[in-house]
Amino acid sequence: MRIGELAKASGVSVRALRHYDALHLLSPVRSDNGYRAFTEDDLRRVQLIRLFLSVGFRLEEIREYGPCWQGGADLNSPPHLPDTLAFYERKLHDIDAQIAGLQAVRERLRGHMEYLQAPPLS
Repeated sequence: MRIGELAKASGVSVRALRHYDALHLLSPVRSDNGYRAFTEDDLRRVQLIRLFLSVGFRLEEIREYGPCWQGGADLNSPPHLPDTLAFYERKLHDIDAQIAGLQAVRERLRGHMEYLQAPPLS
């Protein structure tokens, strides 16, 4: 698929996809006429990038550790293991904090809904 088709399928702008490509987060094949040709793997990779961005990962982190999550690099062997584990630990801590914050917001909203739905006092 071409970049416009990938943009439509993924909900990501063409500009962002070009940026991901420039960071080597995607691996399109160039056709004879110079157009990028993307695959379903690229679509899944964009979806994964969006997921990681949505929980606070930076593009540089995704670029560095993304190959590990995608099975394309071995960051689990020395000398990368301590750095990889430390990175995972930090990110898990960040995600746990986000989850706690979201749970607190959910409970406040739920409480306010209950208040709004309560029958009026006579």
